[in-house]
Amino acid sequence: MLPQLLNDLGVIIVSTGNVLNVSDLRKKAGQKPTDELTDCLRSTFTEAEVVEPSQNGGQSSVPVQEQRRLITRRNNDLLEKVREHPRADIKIGAKIFLNRYSEPALTEAIEKLFETLDVSYLDNLILAYHPTATATEKAANGEEATADSDEAKEEGVLEWAVGSDNAVGNLKKLWAILERYATDGKIGQLGIADLDADSLQQLYDGAKVHPTIAQINLAACCVVPPQLQAYCNQNEIQLLTHSDPQELLPRDVLDELELNSYSAGWTSRYQVHIKCRGVLAAKGFIVSLERTK
Repeated sequence: MLPQLLNDLGVIIVSTGNVLNVSDLRKKAGQKPTDELTDCLRSTFTEAEVVEPSQNGGQSSVPVQEQRRLITRRNNDLLEKVREHPRADIKIGAKIFLNRYSEPALTEAIEKLFETLDVSYLDNLILAYHPTATATEKAANGEEATADSDEAKEEGVLEWAVGSDNAVGNLKKLWAILERYATDGKIGQLGIADLDADSLQQLYDGAKVHPTIAQINLAACCVVPPQLQAYCNQNEIQLLTHSDPQELLPRDVLDELELNSYSAGWTSRYQVHIKCRGVLAAKGFIVSLERTK
């Protein structure tokens, strides 16, 4: 069924809808993030509702490689859950995962969040930008172009974008996009994931809208780096932990899902909480799949 859904289009946007209303997914609470996303995508493809290119912005004159198709889930109650309470009574937070420098990709990911949730404001948005070093960049740094080793990480040391060229400079350009949304009143708090203290300071010093949330994955550094903790305390940045991998949708998972000809352009995850009770009302993913061959 999946190959027919894709039909060789250049870009596929997959929106899982509210995964909390899918009984099979609710039974798998506590999964690793990649496993959770994999099951959500598989379930969405099984119950897919397809928006054809001609229905999605009149793309009949656009080359096939540039056409976009939206795949959603049938009987999705996401908008019902979002509209069940006044907007002031719910908190909507999101996280965008990006493994390459692309300003259009980040902009599209943000706009798709607004469109999917049918809102004009996000309470917070966290960017997880992990640029993947190319083989050339790795060779220049004396590294082998292979997957990360399983060797133990040095305690209290956090490494970000190792071997990637101009990572902080590119991050600042991406951050400027987030700043525009924040300045326009469309995003409340901005956050960043997995930066070491030096990179966070460079981002903070050059920002017009400062990050107020910093996430770190303790699996990558064992304990909170003291320098990072001190910097966050000094600048009133909320330091939080998470369990997301650097690459949420790796190549082997895409192959497992029969997406051999596609790569993940960007992925976003959103959560809708009811403020007064702290109850999670809705949760879902949006994934951009880009044809590579």
